[in-house]
Parts: sequence; structure tokens; C-alpha cells
Amino acid sequence: MEKDHKKMLWIFIAVAYGMVALMSIFMYIGYSKQYDLSALVNTHMMYPACGVILGRILTRKEGTKLPMGVYVTTLLTTAAMLAISIAAVFIHIEPLDMAGTKTDVWTLILSAPLAIGSMIVLILSFAGKKEINESAGIAHKNIKKSALLIVLFVVLLIIRVVVALALGDAMNGTSGSIAAVLKSCTSLNSVATLIMLPFSFFMAHLTFFGEEYGWRYYLQPLMEKKFGYRLGILFFGIIWGIWHIDIDFMYYTKESGPAMLVSQIITCISISIFFSYVMIKTQNLWAVVIMHFLNNNIAGVLMGGLEGMQNQSSSWKDIPPEIIASICFIAFILLPVFNSKKKDKEISPKAAEA
Repeated sequence: MEKDHKKMLWIFIAVAYGMVALMSIFMYIGYSKQYDLSALVNTHMMYPACGVILGRILTRKEGTKLPMGVYVTTLLTTAAMLAISIAAVFIHIEPLDMAGTKTDVWTLILSAPLAIGSMIVLILSFAGKKEINESAGIAHKNIKKSALLIVLFVVLLIIRVVVALALGDAMNGTSGSIAAVLKSCTSLNSVATLIMLPFSFFMAHLTFFGEEYGWRYYLQPLMEKKFGYRLGILFFGIIWGIWHIDIDFMYYTKESGPAMLVSQIITCISISIFFSYVMIKTQNLWAVVIMHFLNNNIAGVLMGGLEGMQNQSSSWKDIPPEIIASICFIAFILLPVFNSKKKDKEISPKAAEA
């Protein structure tokens, strides 16, 4: 690995993981006060992209052209979100009651710079020079194939949830989990969430771009090139899962952090396999940005609303059903495109050259 590539990697690690470590202090302060941590969690998602962006800017060679509009917008949006999320820890505002749902005020405030940044980045990703966007991994490519794979992802995601619920009931001697989810999906809150998904993506996709530009564009291809597809994805899934550790212990759940962390790692490995397959087939980062967005929002719908993602209950007995249910994604690792001998030819993002 060349000197500049090593420098970029260390910048990425310092930002993507260093900021998580630093902000976990503020998250703990909010956690100890029993405040809503949604603003901090949303900002958390921006750090991987910022790591890549700062790395590319600080290590670029003379004459290298970068999509500075997208980069500067992402950095400024993150800075604004960071300031708001820190303020949320020290200045408490009682949540608003909106249509019977408690809504965190600071999360609403944070949605303003996020919406502005999201709209600007999406517009610039279409309007920017094609060669610059392609070299930066943000070009919109293979739209039809991407759309088909997005539909396939949603189908597999639903299958994964249904199988996990059915197996959980069978193993625990319970019943009614699937019926409860179906009831939740038809609630007013869930239906409204589904109807608003296209608008929500336009206004808030930057957080998902924030993760995927760091993970799928940069780090995962780098690890696949170093270790081969299969081992690279396994190692990356573990690293990505651990990156969520503060959220797992202080946001998703407050009583069963270890089980939640293991569940997170399983999800990260299985999703990484499918996302890597999509990147190989489409060369389109935006396809996995949309999939990541749908994954999180569909999870919210199945819980009766996005607020259900907080304070979940997690148990070790849920892990075996989850592993079995995740086979619908894990099975993709057996496809020929993941043969290690093809790694040098198949890995597509420019980040893999690092």
C-alpha cells in the first residue's frame, strides 16, 4: 500500500471510529439522563463518509479533480448535525406530542440541515461532471439493474423477517408474532411511513450516503482486495457491527447490549454480502444507499413506527432464528462472483485501489 493510501486509511479510521469513540461520551451523558438519543444516532451515520472525504482531500495529488460541491456539503451538514446533537445532550426540551406519537424536538431541528444537505448532494450527484462523479464513486449507473436488485432486496428482507419470527415462535413455544407484525404494518403510523418513503429519502438520504460512502465505496472493497471476497466480507461485517456498539448498548436496547451487538454483527455480515454483490453487478453506490434506507425504514414499519427502533428487547435465544433467517442473504456468498481468484478483476470502486 502506497504512503498516500496508508495516510488516507488512517484518516478514515480516525474520523469514522475516532468520532464514534469521542461522541460516545456525549451519548452516555444523554443516556444517563434518559434523553432521546436520536439526534446523536443520526449524526453517527455521517462519520464514515466524512472520513473518506477528508482522506481524499488531504491526500489528493496535484491535478486530481474531486466533487467538491458534494464533499463540502456533506462536511458542513455533518458539522451542523454535530452541533445540534451535542446541544441535545445539555439542553433538554420536552418531546412534542404529534398525532399521538412523542417526537424529539432536537431530532426535528436536526432534520433541517439534513434535508438541505440531502437535496443539494442528490442534485449535485446528477448535475456534476460525469467523469469526476465516476472517479469519486457517486455516479448513477445501471439504473434498471439497480432497480431490480432493490426490489429483490425488499423481498428478501421481508422473507428474513417472517422466517425469523416464525422460527422464534417455534423455538420458544409462542405464537402470534407474525400476526402482531401484520397488525403493526397496517397501523396509521406505519402506512404513513410507507407512503412518505420517497419524500423521506429525498430529505434524509444523506445519513445513509454517510455510511455507504465509507463502507461500500471505501472500506469493504479495500478489505475484499486484501483478504479476498469471502474473508474480506466476514472481517468487514464484524468491524462494521462493532462500529455500532454504543448505539447497541445505549439506543437500540438498554438492558441486553451484548445480545444486540451479536445480532448487529450477524446483520452486518449478511447485509454486506448482498450489498457487495449489488456493487459488483451495478457499480452504483446509490443502489445500496437506497437499500440501506429501506432496510432501516422497513424495520421501523414492522415495529409500528421508527420510534420502535429505540429501547428494543433482545435475547440470546433470538440469535439462532436470526442466523437461519439471514441465509437468504448469506447464500449469495456462494455465487461465482465471490471466488477469491476474481477479486482483482471484480472489485470495482476506485477505493479498492488504495
